[in-house]
Amino acid sequence: MKNKVERIHIVGIGGVGCSSLAQWLLARGYVVSGSDVVESATTGKLQSFGARICIGHRAENVGNAQVVVRTSAVDENNVEVAFARQKGLPVVLREQLLGHVFNSFAQRIAVCGTHGKTTATSMLSHVLQQLQVEHCAFIGGNVDGRNFVDGRGVVLAEACEYNASFLHLEPTLTLCLNVEFDHPDCYKTLGEVQTAFCKLLQKQTHGVAVLPNNIAHLAGETPVLTFGKHGNVAFGNLRTNGNGCASFNVVVDGSAVCRCKLRVPGLHNAHNAIAVVAVCKALNLPLLQVVHALQRFDGVERRWQTFPHNVVCDYAHHPTEIQATLKTALSIAKGKVLCLFQPHTYTRTQALWNDFAKVFSCVHGVAFLPIYSAREAPICGVDSHELCKSAKKMGVNAFYAKDFASAVLWAVQNKREKDLLLVLGAGNVVDVVPQIVDAISATT
Repeated sequence: MKNKVERIHIVGIGGVGCSSLAQWLLARGYVVSGSDVVESATTGKLQSFGARICIGHRAENVGNAQVVVRTSAVDENNVEVAFARQKGLPVVLREQLLGHVFNSFAQRIAVCGTHGKTTATSMLSHVLQQLQVEHCAFIGGNVDGRNFVDGRGVVLAEACEYNASFLHLEPTLTLCLNVEFDHPDCYKTLGEVQTAFCKLLQKQTHGVAVLPNNIAHLAGETPVLTFGKHGNVAFGNLRTNGNGCASFNVVVDGSAVCRCKLRVPGLHNAHNAIAVVAVCKALNLPLLQVVHALQRFDGVERRWQTFPHNVVCDYAHHPTEIQATLKTALSIAKGKVLCLFQPHTYTRTQALWNDFAKVFSCVHGVAFLPIYSAREAPICGVDSHELCKSAKKMGVNAFYAKDFASAVLWAVQNKREKDLLLVLGAGNVVDVVPQIVDAISATT
């Protein structure tokens, strides 16, 4: 691409997916510009790397770019995208650019699944770094303030099923963590979701698919290495400590290799970790060193990220993810467990309505913030106020917080010193965390 294109403009450059690609382009000498609706630490970092950043969307932001890249959150009606079309410039989706970059590497690892992609990708990148395996990684979250690792030889990327965008990737090894119904704006049934994953898993012309036994059939004719409770790579004697962190025996082909003690809480992270061990086995890496590296992994921002006053922020936004997070919280809390939840997208909230209403029945209280729309237009009757009513009918101690100020007030009035407050969601709910912490500090 470099010998044909030199100047690239990215609409939505502050997003986690676009920003990592921008870093890859900048490192290879491309002239990169981009726009986003708000200034952020990410846009500031890209600016320091040499990108021209524009806050707000305007036609003139495109400048003399030869190609325009847009995130899925930006539609064709965006003024910059429309201007590019008018000028006859190519407009490509973020996932198309990722595919172009990803497919240029000799060894290509895709990490897919409804849940856990970011953590597993981060874990695997951490292990490769610890074992001094040069690689390039595109990560859907920040680890120690970064979401991109620049290297050659091996590429590692999250493979997102939204709009089947992962089908732009041509992996030589695919890790599939799980498959559940999600993204109802793209898929009508679980069967359609499974079909999309099948297409990705069966694209491999060589290499293996690494996945749990219960979905191994999705790989079709692709060679499989299984992980999990009864997999080729399994965990045994699984336990958790007082902080909710799992320890387990790593069992390979029926024989215990060593014991792994994680620093990140949650049984779901044992699943992620054993999946990473399985990938490393497929890569013929020394498993004792792999496990030692996993034991030094400290987690990803917004994945059980702790703050003062027993406040935890987590990206969980699907009922299965929420349930796993609540289970961890209940296992370690010394007081009550309270939740502040911001539903993500109208279609997901509508499709999984009852699950969202009842999943909080195990905790002492939940406050529902308005739905974070992301890329969607509102749906009549689908709102957090009604969701709160449904939860109450199911016996949940639920409260509707109409905005961040109401959420902060609810937290201050209800949280006691030993209580654990979970702030959950994939939208901008993270922005309320400092406000809650400051408000609690002011009352103590």
